[in-house]
Amino acid sequence: FYLRLLLVNVRGPTSFEALRTVDGVLLPTFKAACQARGLLEDDRHWQLCLSEAAQTRMPAALRRLFAAILAHGDPSDPVKLWEEFSREMAGDLLHQGLSAEAAMAEVLRSLQKRLERMGGSELSAYGLPQPLAEPDQTRLLSDCLPTPHEAAELQSEVDALVATLTDEQRAVFEAVQSNLTAGGGGLHFIDAPGGTGKTFLLTLLLKSVRARRQIAVAVASSGIAATILPGGRTAHSMFKIPVCAVRQDSAFCSIGRRSKLAEILRNARLIVWDEAPMTHRKDLEIVERTLRDLLHGGQPFGGALLVLAGDFRQLLAVVPGGTQANTIEACLNRSVLWPHFRQHQLTRNLRLEGGSALQSYADFLMQVGNGELPEDVEGMVSLPSEILLPEDTTTEQLIRHVYPSFEPSAQRDQMFAERSILAPLNRTVDEANAACLALFPGESRLYLSVDSIPNDDTAATNFPPELLNRLDPSGMSHHRLELKVGMPVVMMRNLDPPLLCNGTRLLLRELRDNVLLAEVTTGVYRSRQVFIPRIPQEPSPTEVPFVFRRLQFPIRPCFAMTIHKSQGQSLGTYAVDLTTACFQHGQLYVALSRARSADGVKVRAPGGRTRNIVLRQLIGKQN
Repeated sequence: FYLRLLLVNVRGPTSFEALRTVDGVLLPTFKAACQARGLLEDDRHWQLCLSEAAQTRMPAALRRLFAAILAHGDPSDPVKLWEEFSREMAGDLLHQGLSAEAAMAEVLRSLQKRLERMGGSELSAYGLPQPLAEPDQTRLLSDCLPTPHEAAELQSEVDALVATLTDEQRAVFEAVQSNLTAGGGGLHFIDAPGGTGKTFLLTLLLKSVRARRQIAVAVASSGIAATILPGGRTAHSMFKIPVCAVRQDSAFCSIGRRSKLAEILRNARLIVWDEAPMTHRKDLEIVERTLRDLLHGGQPFGGALLVLAGDFRQLLAVVPGGTQANTIEACLNRSVLWPHFRQHQLTRNLRLEGGSALQSYADFLMQVGNGELPEDVEGMVSLPSEILLPEDTTTEQLIRHVYPSFEPSAQRDQMFAERSILAPLNRTVDEANAACLALFPGESRLYLSVDSIPNDDTAATNFPPELLNRLDPSGMSHHRLELKVGMPVVMMRNLDPPLLCNGTRLLLRELRDNVLLAEVTTGVYRSRQVFIPRIPQEPSPTEVPFVFRRLQFPIRPCFAMTIHKSQGQSLGTYAVDLTTACFQHGQLYVALSRARSADGVKVRAPGGRTRNIVLRQLIGKQN
């Protein structure tokens, strides 16, 4: 087995001794060579990962890394790892003058808080000491409950921002404030096309509650949208919504009634849920049942104050293998709960204001979103010539339009935060990323995943590692991950919410054997440096008909991304590669509405045409 694994992964071996030689050292067995090359999964990997991270002397980041390993890595001996690295994790606390005992207690409290956010267990489940409870039990979620000084600063900021609201935004703001003043609940939906100031309004609502030192919970249906909201997390991460395989009319979220998360939700004065139309209606109904159970209220959502926001013209809930009828049935506005929501609309496109050309593009976007563009006999729509790249544009020319230079500079880092290449298919995105990486300066490092099938699975004998290596399910890391320092990547998992969510974009700063150092490029945690370990990943059962496990860094290159992945963010300059036509409801609308200005988007489309799939029966139903 070990010899075969080496033969599959080592290029051009000249002898059996060459196979057993790693970094100039001849190892005694093929198994030892596999371990040294990182081709096997064992606790030695976690020890090396923490050891490499500890060399950077970033104790706070090391604590986050250790918590991520506990929550996602399933190490067999967590106590041994704790004993070896606990002092490094307490380095900053010891430097502040805390005693060793006090510092370790604070480290344990920090780990427990992070495990709660990551969906992990109590520390005692890993064999580690359980920390003493904090004296102030109101500090359950620091992102939602500021200090008095922070609250005063927030109130000053809120007062200034309220004065800038448009009439439409102010109407929504005052409706929610009325609910807050009355002390009761309320259900609101904000229909907000891209560029109408939805994120600004939601952020202001959150800050207005936190300025009163009350808890406001921020969630979004996509990772990118979650990173834009202060204290935001994905809805699945916050509410612990069960996976699609167990969507049932009687299902509940995995939140214990006596858990800290339950206490947070009971005390929350406001819950904001962005990009809500991307959510399957049954997931919303599961959250409703759970809140009604936790809040002991007979009203929908237990009487909570809930603000949903989004745009039904954009991409909706994914129904794997589903038909258009299935997509419609899964839509949020088909839920029995929908009539309970008060409807609001934002129509003024603030992103594209400033002239007749910009207004013309805003009107064009609404035609796209509403499915009003004329179609030819083949069901294709023509795109405006102003946004089209020349017919003969090559992939390299498309790349150079978005990224004029890859040479190292501060401008390059900013460029990656504001620019991207979008495409409908993962295959097109992978090809664009590979082409960008070839043009990107620097030496590359290749990281191979460790792919396996659980030992008790009879399929293990039928699927050797080299076959598993060739599988490339969407939502998972590639088996072969080629990386360079300075390149952009995107998270594929909720590793450490709200800091590292599915969709968080980062720049790679250091490439080590067992851990990566990266810097967040967007959202409220911009410029924060983080460690990324390899973690086990499993594909969706709808993509692969058997269970297998891939140990790999949970990232993908991000010079380019799918249109689906881009939903929820604004870009300065970008290109859309539509050599494969759009094929989902809202896909073209999302692709063309990421721009902060009308001249920020260019499209490569054969003949200047593509498909614009719009389920018209869903547009306007929210009203």
